[in-house]
Amino acid sequence: VSYGDGVYKSTDGGKTWSHMGLEDTRHIARITVHPQNPDVVYVAALGHAFGPNQQRGIFRSTDGGQNWDHVLFKSQDAGAADLSIDPNNPRNLFASIWQARRNFWSMSSGGPHSGLWRSNDGGDTWEDISGRPGLPAGPLGRIGVAVSPAKSGRVWATIEAKDCGLYRSDDGGDTWELVSG
Repeated sequence: VSYGDGVYKSTDGGKTWSHMGLEDTRHIARITVHPQNPDVVYVAALGHAFGPNQQRGIFRSTDGGQNWDHVLFKSQDAGAADLSIDPNNPRNLFASIWQARRNFWSMSSGGPHSGLWRSNDGGDTWEDISGRPGLPAGPLGRIGVAVSPAKSGRVWATIEAKDCGLYRSDDGGDTWELVSG
């Protein structure tokens, strides 16, 4: 597993690139840009795959990447595996935190720090919604999450767990149902 040295930005269609920081995040799962304000950027960082580190979770910039706030951090052993923003209401975000550790002979996936998180205020505060009705019991592993651009309130999540599968919420993450196991 190779790793990077942070976030890069181009303002000329990819002809030139500028390094924007977050060097120690190493493994970045997703970069999401606010649909109406390109200066607001979110980064889902897994962090070091081979050991603990603090640069894990969700980072937010409100000035095009010049400065970063660490807005969601669970632990030095769990980083962000996915992030989705509601294009119809960009104050609503969903993030998955994944407790994972890689070494040269194996990979451990899941644990008590894995979960699904929601923010309704643009990332200022986050709520762990992993225990909401309809979601599988833990321990959880990797979770992929996507907000529907076509139907407000609909969220999809693929969840690694004993009862793994594709789950759907039609009320913004309050309740869930298994739609494909």
